Amino acid sequence: MADSRESLAYFNREAFVVAGDGTRCAFDEADFAQLENPSNYWHSRTDPSTWLCVSTVSRARYKFRDRLNRQQTIALCAQTLNVTPEKLEYALDWNANYMAWHDGGSVEETHVWPPGSEP
Repeated sequence: MADSRESLAYFNREAFVVAGDGTRCAFDEADFAQLENPSNYWHSRTDPSTWLCVSTVSRARYKFRDRLNRQQTIALCAQTLNVTPEKLEYALDWNANYMAWHDGGSVEETHVWPPGSEP
């Protein structure tokens, strides 16, 4: 696990997507600082923890809720975390299944943004 100074450098700060209205959407330094905490960590530059994946998607979903759909949000987060959208989706699903098992409830209740649940 990387220390926080090193892991802050792991975020791809060049990542962005263009919204339907032509707006460039990207995370800023305040977002990276908010995402950086002991629960959200990196195994390596291309292997964020599932907790970091969930937090990043949650942050993007809130920040860009009026501009990006789910597919665009996942694309932005995947770029930001240096992973493919498929790897990010797998991490979100894994985390939801773990939380449903750990805390009870359904996967849908614990998933940060289940596929097919726009917006």
